[in-house]
Amino acid sequence: MKTRKRVIGKQFGPERHQFDPYDAMTNKDFEAEVIAALDAAKQRQKAISIKLPEALLERTREEAKRRGVPYQTLIKVLLERSLDRLGAA
Repeated sequence: MKTRKRVIGKQFGPERHQFDPYDAMTNKDFEAEVIAALDAAKQRQKAISIKLPEALLERTREEAKRRGVPYQTLIKVLLERSLDRLGAA
């Protein structure tokens, strides 16, 4: 019995697990999902340290500024939504 590899989005890096889970979403759908997650992000939180490539951090800061939200909040939302989509796959 052959197993089919489930394609969730376009691969964006050299590793098999690096893909864009939002590839199939429209910009409007993505934005609605992010806004909904911003409201849900107001929960108990714990500070951590994470190293990110400078270019990725800068892109994140620019996108957060464009949307009028703190960049760390945007990172939390994107991480949570990505995990939700991976769990549903």
